[in-house]
Amino acid sequence: MAPHSLLPFSFSLLSSATSSKTDILETLDLISKLSAPLPIPKQAAAADETKVEDMPEWVAKLVVDKGATLAWKVMEKEIYASDVSDQQNRFLIKKQIAEGRIRPAMTGDEIAAANLMSSDDFTTSKRRRLSGGAGEIGERKEGREHGGLPVMVYTRYGWGCLLHLTRWDASKASVLKGGNYREFHRRSFLAAGDVVEMWGFRDGHGKLCFIIGNKIDLQISL
Repeated sequence: MAPHSLLPFSFSLLSSATSSKTDILETLDLISKLSAPLPIPKQAAAADETKVEDMPEWVAKLVVDKGATLAWKVMEKEIYASDVSDQQNRFLIKKQIAEGRIRPAMTGDEIAAANLMSSDDFTTSKRRRLSGGAGEIGERKEGREHGGLPVMVYTRYGWGCLLHLTRWDASKASVLKGGNYREFHRRSFLAAGDVVEMWGFRDGHGKLCFIIGNKIDLQISL
């Protein structure tokens, strides 16, 4: 399978031949914006916007198998010792990445559950409450009490599990965490110092999913 190319900070649309499902994004408020670029993070605003990134074959295969019609690159990062520590038991995502590369692809309810609401979101919620609407503050509280937004996270090798995406109040960094994280770490074969890619997509049911894997093929026999 040839790599799928995409412009930085934009969705990569997969061939329509790979999926006949045209309604998988009904839960999104992005249906009319699929070809629009995601907001460029501030630290990358001066970068060459003509640079093209390739979707690895292992990413393309998984997102097609899961019924997705689009995917986007969230980030590359070096794995910290804390990312693979049984004591920490979480995968760290920097504030700028969560706000610039994940948040724009989320619905309002998902943003609230993941504790990624901005000051503008709080203003909107307050107005809704004043006007008699339910607002999102209660949903935000409920989501955080339950540990964050449930998302599916897959390894490079296709194994997936349910984890929770949430933002810490103190550092404003986001994390993927949950009872399945230790098993995810074991099956992903990640080690401190590895460089990984993280991609996002919506599966055939519209659920927010991520895939995290080494940039280098480790040639591991499973």
